[in-house]
Amino acid sequence: MSALAAPPQASARPPAPFARIWRVVRLHYASWHLAVLLPWLILIGILLVNMAIWYLVRYSTGPGTTLNTQYTGSIFYLFIYQAIAGIQLMSVSFAYAVGLSSTRRDFFLGTALWFLLHAAQFTVGVVVLSYVEQWTNGWGVDGHVFQTIYFGTGPLWQRLFTVFFGLIGVLFLGSIFGAVFVRWRAYGLYAVGAVLVLALVGAAALIGFTDSWAAVGEWFAAHSTVGVVAWSIPLTVVCAVIGFLALRRAVPRA
Repeated sequence: MSALAAPPQASARPPAPFARIWRVVRLHYASWHLAVLLPWLILIGILLVNMAIWYLVRYSTGPGTTLNTQYTGSIFYLFIYQAIAGIQLMSVSFAYAVGLSSTRRDFFLGTALWFLLHAAQFTVGVVVLSYVEQWTNGWGVDGHVFQTIYFGTGPLWQRLFTVFFGLIGVLFLGSIFGAVFVRWRAYGLYAVGAVLVLALVGAAALIGFTDSWAAVGEWFAAHSTVGVVAWSIPLTVVCAVIGFLALRRAVPRA
């Protein structure tokens, strides 16, 4: 009696490169309520608080009062939050992703793709709200949160450009601190923080000793927000390279 031959088993194929990268993106979106929902809730809360203040001021002073809110800094909350999100993604998700057989390269590329998608989503939302704010005459009281002098007063392409690349810049800046923490833990953050403080103090001292503060102000005024954001794109690339190099030899820790 002859033995039955075992059926041939299909060899397991490794996932395609993009599939590995997309797996990291899906991992980051597992906590979508923290990454997407929470910042929008806080930003809408900021808008509602500002609206309450504007209506109280308009009620107290009369309809002819000019609020001059084009220079408000409320929208900068979103950029600060995204910088923190960049830190958290690198520091929190790295060990888990590597434990799921993701390479460091795949993890970084997946995180970078998540940055692009995340920034695009918030850019569309902020730009749409800036036009709503414009069409409603500042929510009926000439108030501004999204249509500010920094991001929301130019044509459509300028609003998209400044918000998108501004968000990309802070996300990759935050990723440096996250990658440094994964690689060297708290001591690495202390070192990076010290270098950053010394660089800022040194730059301020150099500008002060050369009496160049007026020239610096003129440069920002001449380039406007679009120019400043455009100049920040090479710095964003540098931040991405630094983050990747710091992550290459990082050891996952619990």
